[in-house]
Parts: sequence; C-alpha cells; structure tokens
Amino acid sequence: MTNISKIKAVLLASAALSLAACTQGEEIASPGATNSGGGSGGGNGGGSGGGGNQGGTCPSGFNQTTTPNGTVACDLSGTVTGTLRLQNLGLPYFINGRVDVGSDVGGDGMAAGGTMGSLVIDPGVTLFGRAGSDYIVVNRGSTIEADGNAANPIVFTSEADIARRAVDPTDSGGSAIGEWGGLVILGRAPINRCATGTLGTASCQNAIEGVTSPDALYGGALDDDDSGTLRYVQVRFAGFAINTMGNELNGISFGGVGHGTTVDYVQVHNNSDDGIEMFGGTANLKHIVLTGNDDDSLDTDNGWNGSVQYLLVQQRDDGGDNGFEMSSVISDMGVPLSPATNPQIANYTIIGARSSGQRINDGHIGRFLNGVIVTGGTTPCLDWEDAGDNTPGTYDGLNVDPTFNSVLFDCGGAFDANAAGAADGSFMADANNVQGMSSLMNEFFPGPNEAAVTEFDLSTLTTAPAGFFDMTDYIGAFGPTESVSANWATGWTFALFGDPGCPLGTTQQTGLINGKLVCGVSGTIRDDLTLTSGNFYELLGRVDVGVDEGADGTAPGGDVADLTIEAGATIFGNSGQDYLVVNRGSRIMANGLPTNPVVFTSQADLLDTQADPTNAIGEWGGLVILGKAPINRCGTGTLGTASCQNAIEGVTSPDALYGGATDDDDSGSLQYVQVKYAGFAINTMGNELNGISFGGVGYNTLVDYVQVHNNSDDGIEMFGGTANLKHIVLTGNDDDSLDTDNGWNGFVQYLIVGQRASGGDNGFEMSSVINSGVPLSPATNPTIANYTLVGSRSSGQRMNDGHIGRFINGVIFTGGTTPCLDWEDAGDNTPGTYDGLNVDPTFNSVAFDCGGALDANAAGAATGSVGADGNNVFPYANGLIQPALGTFPFINSGTEAAVTEFDLSTITTTPAGFFDTTTYVGAVEDTNDTWWTFACGLGGGASSPC
Repeated sequence: MTNISKIKAVLLASAALSLAACTQGEEIASPGATNSGGGSGGGNGGGSGGGGNQGGTCPSGFNQTTTPNGTVACDLSGTVTGTLRLQNLGLPYFINGRVDVGSDVGGDGMAAGGTMGSLVIDPGVTLFGRAGSDYIVVNRGSTIEADGNAANPIVFTSEADIARRAVDPTDSGGSAIGEWGGLVILGRAPINRCATGTLGTASCQNAIEGVTSPDALYGGALDDDDSGTLRYVQVRFAGFAINTMGNELNGISFGGVGHGTTVDYVQVHNNSDDGIEMFGGTANLKHIVLTGNDDDSLDTDNGWNGSVQYLLVQQRDDGGDNGFEMSSVISDMGVPLSPATNPQIANYTIIGARSSGQRINDGHIGRFLNGVIVTGGTTPCLDWEDAGDNTPGTYDGLNVDPTFNSVLFDCGGAFDANAAGAADGSFMADANNVQGMSSLMNEFFPGPNEAAVTEFDLSTLTTAPAGFFDMTDYIGAFGPTESVSANWATGWTFALFGDPGCPLGTTQQTGLINGKLVCGVSGTIRDDLTLTSGNFYELLGRVDVGVDEGADGTAPGGDVADLTIEAGATIFGNSGQDYLVVNRGSRIMANGLPTNPVVFTSQADLLDTQADPTNAIGEWGGLVILGKAPINRCGTGTLGTASCQNAIEGVTSPDALYGGATDDDDSGSLQYVQVKYAGFAINTMGNELNGISFGGVGYNTLVDYVQVHNNSDDGIEMFGGTANLKHIVLTGNDDDSLDTDNGWNGFVQYLIVGQRASGGDNGFEMSSVINSGVPLSPATNPTIANYTLVGSRSSGQRMNDGHIGRFINGVIFTGGTTPCLDWEDAGDNTPGTYDGLNVDPTFNSVAFDCGGALDANAAGAATGSVGADGNNVFPYANGLIQPALGTFPFINSGTEAAVTEFDLSTITTTPAGFFDTTTYVGAVEDTNDTWWTFACGLGGGASSPC
C-alpha cells in the first residue's frame, strides 16, 4: 500500500471546522423512526471533523446524539421519504441500521406501496456506520444525490475510522476492513438473472446480495434509469458478510442501475468484500479508484452492459483476490443469456493481485482497452475460467471471446492461470497488446514502456449515451502529463498517493521552489537511486554515479550504481561546480515523456531570476557520461586495447576516466531530456564542461529525444566511443553545437541545430587524432543523416585533421557571410586524398545555403567532396519554415522536398536497423512532422519557451 497522502484531509480532528450553515433549499422530510434492527447510539466522529465536540446543532428533523468521545452526530435511520438533505454543518451523520431511501416501486414503477425518496448530500458531509448492520439502500425509483467536489468530497466511512483520525489525522487505517455495511443502489435497468419474472422483460428482477430482510430488489427494462449522482465520493472500510456463502455487502453494490445515473470520481477503499460490484444494468463509471479491497476490486455479473474510463485498481499486500472478477449467466447449453455481461473498460491500471489481474468466468464477454496490468509475485495477469470451451474464438460456444486492445500485461507468473490457449488467442488478436515489463512511475504513472504501446482509438466505440469516452492517446488510468501532485485523483481521494518526500539517498533542503520540495543530491551515489517526479533535485557540487570500475570492470574500489530519473523530475545546479558524472560501469536512466521531459537546468531558471534568458549560459556545470567503448586518444594505456583510457575534460580532481574495448557498452538511457543553461570553464585552455559530454560511451546506451540549450561551451561533445543519437535538438549553444573527437564511430538521425544570434561558433566541429598525417584507429568517423543546421558565426561544419564522417540528407543554412564548411585538413586538401588516405568526408543529398563561399579554408577539397554526389545542391536557397512561436526556421517546405534524398537502407549500422528510411532531406519533413515538440524554445515544445 502507499503511504498516507498529504492531500487535504476530509476528516479534520478538531472543532475548528465550523462551516457556515447552508440555506435549506429543499423540503426536509422526516428521516424516519429509528430502525430497531440497527445499531444504537451515535458514532465516534465528526462530519468533516475527526473528533472532539464541535458544539454544533443537527438540522431540523434529526435526532442529535453524542458519541462516546463526546462528538455530536446526527442520527439517520429508517426510511427516507420525499427529499431529505444532509447539510454540511460540520457534524457527521450516523447511519443507524439499515437506512432505505424510498421503498421499491418495482421494475415498471407500479409496485404496491412503492414510494420515491431522494437523499441529497452536501459537499464535504461525512456519514458513518458503526457495524456491518449499518448501511444505506437506495431502492428502485428513488435517488441519491451525493454530489461533492474535489475540495470537499462526500465521505462514507466507519466510526472506527473517525476515532482513529481523531487521534491522528494522518492514520490511513492500515488493513482495517468491514467496519460498517456499505452503499447499495438499485435500479430498473435490464439484468439477466431473474429470481422472479421473465428474462428480457420489466418483470425480471432479483434480490441484491448482502441485504437482510426484507429483500431489496433490482432489475427492469429501463436502460436510461436514473438513480441519482455519486460524484467526488469516498466509501471507506465497509463490507459485511451475512453468511459464509458469499452473501456480502460490497463497498458499493449497483443492482440494475441505468445509464441515467452519474458515477464519476468515486473511490472505494478497504472493503471487506468487493470494492464495486455491478449486478446487471447499464450504468457507466468514470474516474474510479479501488484501493485495498479484500476480495475483488471490480466484480461484474448478471448482464451488466456499461462503460468505464479512467479506473485505478490497487490491491493491498495482505488482501485482495482478483483485480477484476467477471461473470455472467449461461444456459444449460453453455450459451450466455441476454443481455450477456459485456462492459467496455478503457484506460485502466491494475496494480497487484493475489489470484489474478482479471478473472474471466463463464459467459462474460467484455472489451478491455488501453490498459496496464501489473500483478507482481507469481500472479498471472488472467485467469480464464471458461468451463464451456477454451478454444480461442469460441467462448461458451459463441464467438464472443473477451477482447483486449492496446493492453500492457506485466505478469508475475504465467500469462494465464487456467486456459492458456484461449487467453493467448485473445491477446494475439491485436498486435498492439504487449507482454513485458511495465515502467510505471510513482506506482501509477506512465513511463517509456507504457508510452511505447500504441493506443486504441476510442472514437470507434459505440456507447450509451453517445460520447461517453474521452479520446486519449495513452494507455493506463493516468496520462503522461499527470503526476502525483496534479492528476484527476489528486485532492479528493484517501490514502492513495504517498507523500513524495525526498527519496532515501537525498536530503531535504530548506524551503520550497514553486511549491515543491527541494532534495539535495551530493557526493558519490553507490546504491541505486530513483529521483521521483514531483520534487526538484539540487546537485550539490560534483555528484558521481558509482565509482569507476575501469575498462575491464576490475579497477580497485570500483562500485557501480544506477541513477533512475522519472519523467517530470527536474535536476538543477547553482554554479559551474554543480555537475553530474556517470562513471564507467554505472548508468543513468533518465526516461522522460514527450510532454513531461526530464529537465536539467539552473537554479536561476527555476527561480526566474535570469536577467536575459535568451542569452543565459553557464549557470551550472553539466552532464558527463563515461563508458568503456574504444577511443583513439590514450592518456594512459595502449591504443587499440582496453587499457587505452583518458580523463574527460571539464572535471576537477579526481579525474573521470573513459575508454576501453567494449563497443556495446551500456551507460543507460536519455529519453526526452532537456539540458539547459549549463557549461563551466576550468581554465582558459578550452578545458570546459559541455552540456553533455559522452566519453567512450557504447552503442547500447539509448540517446533519443535530447535537447541541449544555451550551454556555455559545446552542446554535445563526443569523445570517442560508439554511441548513437536520435532526435537531437541543439539550440543557442555558445561554442559548437556538436563537437566530435577521439575516435567516435556512431550514427545520428534527426538533428536540429540552431545557433543563437549573439553566440555560437560552428554548427559542427569535427576532429580526430593523427600521427604523421594519418588518422589513428579508430578514426572519428560518424554517419549523420537527416540534419538541419541553421545559423553560425564561423561555419556550418568545421572539419579538422583526421576526421572522416558521412553526412546524408542534410540542409545547412548559415546566413550572413558565413561559409557552410571550414575544411581544416593540414595534411592534404586535394579532393580524394585526405591526410594521405582516400578518406575525404562524404556528402550525399545535402543542400548548402551558405552566406559566403561553400568553404572557408580549402575550396578545392570541399568542392570536390560536395561535387562527388550529383544530389548535393550548391548554391541553394532554402525554404525552411519557422513555427509561429519559434525563434528560427527548421521545417521543410516544398523547396526542400525537391531535393533528391539518399536511400538510408543502403547504410550498414551497428546495431543493425538504426536508421529509419526517409524520403526527404533535413530533420523535419513538413509541418505535420512534430517529433521536435518535446524540446523548449522551438515553438510548441513541452515547456516552450525555454
């Protein structure tokens, strides 16, 4: 279970909550005589208060009672007739025995003696029961109008809960269950299990389980029957077993309830039986939270045909059976009776279960869409209990298998506990279903694995009433822009979200920034550490992830660790001395999302104290990632062996080493990451921290959707290694945007470079190590495809001694009088002979729009290399488009579309298949291509402007 949340408590332990009396706008009918079969006396608690004597007065018509701890409560008992309003006067209402709202009017509204009642409950009101015999029944034809709001939910709970919270308002009740009865709502919509009457007619009715004599009946023929409203409602610690045969009160029982009823923003917590059980009917549910329930969280049966969207299920560790248990009624021939139980459930997340994530029994159909199931332990995701026929496609003799679309199954054990063939067949019917690891953050929120699942288009579904489903582009109960502190369940739920606090391994700093905790990260991280979303994290000086284990993993004192950073987390520094070093053998797992990136930035940025944000640079250190892949510049060791290593620039003592002989080394992942306003010069000799320095990083490191903005030195510098980069944005950096050296052999696709007007040197600066004019092995030799380079003070691409490289499907627009190239080959500037070898840089399908000449230094070599491919274009007048809110143009127009692209499928990459095959030059195909919107400052980015 989660820790108790720091949300506003709905039960305050004081008399200080003295809410003003509401104007009585409705008729107040008698709440009825006390039911002799109910509990006697009052409860121990308060309305929105958790204890103490509020000294208030109950509304007219209510008996006032005093609970054992001196709290005043208002007695609710007997049968509600007419309209009864429970005003929020700061006092709780004691559910004294079985309380009926109205008396049953029958499936056709004509039952003898039937009377309609309406129980209206004000926002913020608390109702409590004392024992399992205290419960509310809303009978057919009557309504409950429990319409709370996010700040003032309506709470149904127990006397024991109120007593606990009177002592400690943060007490979540632990594993307490079954402390009062529950809530029963009955309607006149169709069911398929008739105790009396004829199936398919209004006469088909049944008695709801869990209710003592007289029976409480449900069922009829009104699809749109209206039993009222449950909105912003909590039901806590309920449930009661009449006998040992499974005849129990649930948290909320819906019997034959119609879709005219509103059920939205409802939580059931720690019920002793099911959280919610649907007995037939057509009711729809939205924004539902089911936590800690002791049997099944959602139980469906008797012909329920409704829809659900946004459903979170969390089973507690010491209780719970199935996340869903789903049944119907079948004939003796194994055929589901009409209406079969056949709900549509979308955007759901199930966390934990002792038996299975979803148990699907005889006759149940159902469609499950955009879901996440994480069972844990050895628990299967499904328990397919179809006794009729377990053959895929033939469920109980009919082609009515349950359907799964875009569901991620993370199963602790086997996928299915009972009928693998049927379950596998239903799973495989949609290629967008996935069996694999989830990456949920803060327990419930989507990570990269969830984001990678293709969602199902809910607009294709038919609902009653029409338009029930919101259109979502994600799976699970919560979306990628939601977090612990801001989501649809924030503020009105109970014991759901843990206090984000500062993770173990960090230290809480004094004060808040923008209302968020600041957690300090310092020294050397030796144990795995997760920086959760919802906080700011301050780098306090140089922070090392792990201790260098050397190129072969045997360095004395080596100690590796993983630093995981959740989507939406922000890490900041306050000076150039604050920076992060990921040492050889350790990993950084910074996994953001398109609209919720991981952000590395400065304190000045967070505090909004930058004098000139457009030109702010060097406000903190930067990010250094080191690996064991080959390099060609050895500080110590022998070139071409694992012993060849070097100290990364920009890092103060002790040195941070990189290099080795492991091409496929893995330093973790950077996905949807922004690095802003970094950079620091140790001295005037060019020894500086870059936005991100990659030293000897291997190709198993994932670098995808990364932006470096306004760094005081280079945006990204590659010091050898084999790392590959995709979807890269480099904006406003003060030296070179991409600097390559020391034998880097990697691949890049989709690269946007935008130099700012008052800063920047070259778009690319590209070097290697030479000996007697010959590049040392491995030469720096990347392949860069689909790039757009805009603006530069010195040149678009500066090519230094020994660098080879292949540049494909590019657009270079330098502006002013700046050349596209600066060919700095001191060995031999003759085309085709580069440093004595036939290793000129190669250009294929690159369009050069140069403010000055093509090349600033060696026109012959540059012209020869560009002229070697007839699909290169020089001179060129670009048609690049600038987004409406952007700062420079980078989106292709028809002008770029006219350039003949190079076929990337002819390029061999490691690993194979790195390049997407594109039919255009440049980084962004057209205005419909929006991969860049994760970045800031481009116009429409995740946090634009920067």
